Amino acid sequence: VNNVYSSVVLITHKKIKTSVWDALRFTAFVAGQVTGTGSFGVGSYSPVHTEKSIGTGFQTKWGVVTNSHVIENKSKAVLTTFHKSTYRLKKMDRVTRKDRYAPLNDARIIQAMTKDATAYDWGDMGIDLALIHVKIPGAFILPLAKEAKAGEKVFTLGHPEERKFTPAIGSINRIYKRDGIKYMELFIKNAPGSSGSPILNMKGEVVGIIWGGYKDLEAADAVHVDELREILGLPINDTSENKYLPALEPWSGAVYSTSYSRLFHRPECNNLIISSDDLIEFPSKDNAITNGGVACPECNP
Repeated sequence: VNNVYSSVVLITHKKIKTSVWDALRFTAFVAGQVTGTGSFGVGSYSPVHTEKSIGTGFQTKWGVVTNSHVIENKSKAVLTTFHKSTYRLKKMDRVTRKDRYAPLNDARIIQAMTKDATAYDWGDMGIDLALIHVKIPGAFILPLAKEAKAGEKVFTLGHPEERKFTPAIGSINRIYKRDGIKYMELFIKNAPGSSGSPILNMKGEVVGIIWGGYKDLEAADAVHVDELREILGLPINDTSENKYLPALEPWSGAVYSTSYSRLFHRPECNNLIISSDDLIEFPSKDNAITNGGVACPECNP
């Protein structure tokens, strides 16, 4: 846990919409307040509009990994650690990748006076991943898992709804592919707003990177670690899809739960251990979800 807190960073970007005239008015306002002469005849000052976006990144040997959409259209960034160390990148050169494999040297140590960095972005290829090619002093390098399995417990650390460095625990529901990209579906809280957060197994290895969440369902989707391993030129397991995707037909019948669990199951699920007077039946999966239920990750009704 200490290693994760040492690795994860808050990524913010502050864009100030101002003009030379706004700057002059602000200077005059401050000077007027100090001397007691008002605003020096240039009118009252209204604060400039600022925009902030918040995302998460984590340290690897090759740099800080995050989502492509976290740094999209951004030319600068501020990286803040859990221990409040701040590193400002006043010039962030985004290199749009046209192929997956990007052989990279170890990231250079970021210094307090660092003003520029290179960020590699795979967003145009449909892979929501990016890599800021810097090494934060003292940051722990999170290891990448060689495989991930449906049903295993996972945890994460992110900044949901601007609640900085908030942990969450959950499980992998299923692993699937869409448009040739491998993803995982998670049962986990506090996902919305945690884009770029690492998903780790109980060994502390990264199995995925959050890219989107569903607040009402306490669920999230993450980019599979195999995608990260591939773009970094690391070996991945040559495993058939059948190992990841459950060989089950879509379920359209009634589902069942118990009074002591929110999980709902297919009727033949081995995890549905109940007594005859403890069975709760829902006519459909949608009805169970409406009533606060969560699908069993084993039988995936």
